[in-house]
Amino acid sequence: MASASSLSEALIAELRRSIADNGIGRPQSPDGYERFLSPARLPSELSRLVGKAPRERPLAIAVDVYGTLLASAIGEIGPSAEWGETDDAAEEAAREAFPSDMAERLRAIVEEDHARSRARGVPWPEVDAPSAFARALGLGLEDGARTCVAWECTMNRCAPMPGAAEFLAVCAKKGVPLGIVSNAQFYTRLFIEEAFESDLYRGEADEADEADEADEADEADDARPEGASGRPCLGFDPELALWSYETGRAKPDRWMFDELARRLSARGIPADRILYIGNDALNDCAAAGEAGLMTALFAGDARSCRPRSGDDRVAAHPPSLVVYSWDDLRRLLCT
Repeated sequence: MASASSLSEALIAELRRSIADNGIGRPQSPDGYERFLSPARLPSELSRLVGKAPRERPLAIAVDVYGTLLASAIGEIGPSAEWGETDDAAEEAAREAFPSDMAERLRAIVEEDHARSRARGVPWPEVDAPSAFARALGLGLEDGARTCVAWECTMNRCAPMPGAAEFLAVCAKKGVPLGIVSNAQFYTRLFIEEAFESDLYRGEADEADEADEADEADEADDARPEGASGRPCLGFDPELALWSYETGRAKPDRWMFDELARRLSARGIPADRILYIGNDALNDCAAAGEAGLMTALFAGDARSCRPRSGDDRVAAHPPSLVVYSWDDLRRLLCT
């Protein structure tokens, strides 16, 4: 069966509207995020790293998505996500919208696809969500894509993590390359863009004007650059975006981090001057640390933070620092 890469632009536009209408949650008051998010409780070996400055100022920054850039209901996505980690209302809605054995159908397909990939030498494979949903329900690929987006909107509504856009804007203004390394599906970019009401990537004209903008002293540090659509953008570089659904390899495989380091090395930036920010001490920090990157564990959302106490890989490559918010990162790195 074909994969998400073959989906039409018209379908992507349709799914974008569906995500905007059904998959994004925003607090209704300025203090709403304080009720929505609570910091994680950390073991002592990690709590001592809270607020620690990186050993050197990073020359490039890359981020995780779910639980880091986006606050999400379960911190995991797609057909591999575990049931039972979201709220009762979402599970009830899922039971009404999908077959009662939906989880079992998906699990069987994921296990089959993973076994096939591991036989080809991929230790931590990724699946293609539209294909998995289509096979689980006997649908064509486009209806499989519609179904997996409906699943995400039901089970894993997202919201922009407070302070993330402002932090990224400061980095973009300073000319710091911004990348993404994420266990993701084709709709992840759509969720990000609709949550932040912004393009993900910079427009070409904006990149050309970057040097001129940096010289304008009267421009606010957190002024948002512009994307190709004319909306504000988050400033990411598409050449530094590594999505598991495209690579076929998922974290905690270090492969995507090695690839990020290779791409930035071509720009003269060594691995030990790249900072990677993520909410999982194994999938994010240990895997990136093995590739030589500096790492920051994001512990601002207790639902999605994964300290992974006792894991051997985490013990060998603990985070370089721990932060509870994007504002903390901005104070540590941008002042």
